[in-house]
Amino acid sequence: MTRSAPLCRCFAVRLGRAASAGVVCAAGVLLWASGASAHPHIFIDTDFDLIFDADGRIEAVLVEWTYDDFYSLLLLEEKDLDENGDGVPEQERLDAFAGQDVDWDAGFPGDFTLTIDGAPIELDPPVSHTAEWRDERYVTSHIRPLAEPAAIEGHDIVARAYDTTYFVAYDVPGEPGVIGREGCSLLRNEADFEAARAKYGDLLAAVDMASDPFEVVDLPDIGILFTDAFLLSCD
Repeated sequence: MTRSAPLCRCFAVRLGRAASAGVVCAAGVLLWASGASAHPHIFIDTDFDLIFDADGRIEAVLVEWTYDDFYSLLLLEEKDLDENGDGVPEQERLDAFAGQDVDWDAGFPGDFTLTIDGAPIELDPPVSHTAEWRDERYVTSHIRPLAEPAAIEGHDIVARAYDTTYFVAYDVPGEPGVIGREGCSLLRNEADFEAARAKYGDLLAAVDMASDPFEVVDLPDIGILFTDAFLLSCD
């Protein structure tokens, strides 16, 4: 539980977030030196809507991310979004930067999953990026089309917003929605955080970094342990 700094560095490389990984990782180094437990370093409030086509199939997901205060300021400063220095980015600069908060071209996975009867549903790359500054936080949205529309009758459809590495903690404070189909809602199955922390601690304790503390470490899908699952329910 004292190895968060090396893990932080490895996760930051794979994450592809736009702000400097070194700046964010510096916090991890300090925590590591002080003996603090490993934990996420970026916090994002997520909202999403499942979008249905005229035939009642899921065709896309609309995702909104609201970054935490600290990371929002990093983006503001490092990406030169505030031309006049008044602490509020110009909308023109936000529009130009929309979609660049993560490195999609380098293979950023999107940190959102849909499954049908437990099997992953393939999502296409994002389209329709937007960005805004809301309540002193950076807010983005994008649409992830499904590679093929998914019929839902007789199937369990589950949505999750999470980072497999748990470098980023995604929270869904509101209730996700449904667009284009009546009589549907998403039922929340809350994560067991106490059990998740215990499992996470066991996994970190088993990592041996004595030979090379900056070697990339492949942990299992730990993010899912901390993630609420949303089951689609339709009349």
